[in-house]
Amino acid sequence: MPEPTGNAVHASLVFLGLVDFARKGVMQQAALRERLDAAVTRSIAPLEPADRIVANAPDGLAIAILASPSEALLAARRVRRLARGEGGEPFPLRIGVDHGAIRLTHDEHGEPCLAGDGVATGVAVAGFSGPGRLLVSRAFRDALAPGDPERSARLQPVGTQTDANLRKHELFSFEGSAGDEAATGVLAAPSKRPLILAGAAILTLLAAGVGVRIARERAGTAAKRPAVVALAIEPWGEVVIDGVPRGRTPPLARIQVEPGRRTIEIRHPPQTPVTLQVVLEPGEELALRHSFAAPVAVPPVVQRQRPAKPQPPQEQPSKVRRLWNDFRKQAGF
Repeated sequence: MPEPTGNAVHASLVFLGLVDFARKGVMQQAALRERLDAAVTRSIAPLEPADRIVANAPDGLAIAILASPSEALLAARRVRRLARGEGGEPFPLRIGVDHGAIRLTHDEHGEPCLAGDGVATGVAVAGFSGPGRLLVSRAFRDALAPGDPERSARLQPVGTQTDANLRKHELFSFEGSAGDEAATGVLAAPSKRPLILAGAAILTLLAAGVGVRIARERAGTAAKRPAVVALAIEPWGEVVIDGVPRGRTPPLARIQVEPGRRTIEIRHPPQTPVTLQVVLEPGEELALRHSFAAPVAVPPVVQRQRPAKPQPPQEQPSKVRRLWNDFRKQAGF
């Protein structure tokens, strides 16, 4: 359990960074975040809700674990097993673990948040890791040793690295036995997702007031989803969107298009082109059918399938309040 130190507690921080996340497209980023979210949900299922806080980071997630350091190590290894492809496709993940002070503070909006050296060091340690690798700090090894000397002895030194702030970090990797590896077996996903806390800053992770922020983040991702134009043109046609040639259909059957006002033109010389002026919504699918071979000119058939409107976000202050009270109780405030 956490150890009070004034207005802070000592806890373990597991930082999970998606490799090359910023270089990927919006759709890839959203898919990777969903997979990481699902992996974390399964991996922290054995922990009591009061013993873990999950927070968003710009390129992944961070888990503050208020239980023993052994539980933090097991959770990190469970996530790594899922990221390597257990039960699905693998995805690139780098993992860093630290043990240090995490204090309660407030952001510029007056909302409670987490900050501290444990957060900063966990991010730095993960930065020195590579795809599929789990590194821990010297502070975490020292915290692990009294309660779990066996696993602590399996932490092998891998050198010292210096971060961007010129701080040196003595790093260790974990080498477990086959029997110990079996102890990290993941559980089935629980019926309720863990509370995922929103926040863009790396060193300040929000711990309350999260319902609306999560909904807004997801709404922002949805707003960037491309629309799709599905084509069924006979016998063929040259596709031009906003004056830019996009290819011949067939074989072209589906085209992703940025949402907004678009001009779609299908050309089949010497016949008159088919021209549409449309406003496409994010995630919408527009089906366009036309036959240039018809003996009598007929207008094209257009069908639109708009995405379901998202429900307005509903705040659930009772859940946030329970998390906040649990954390204060564990911290001894």
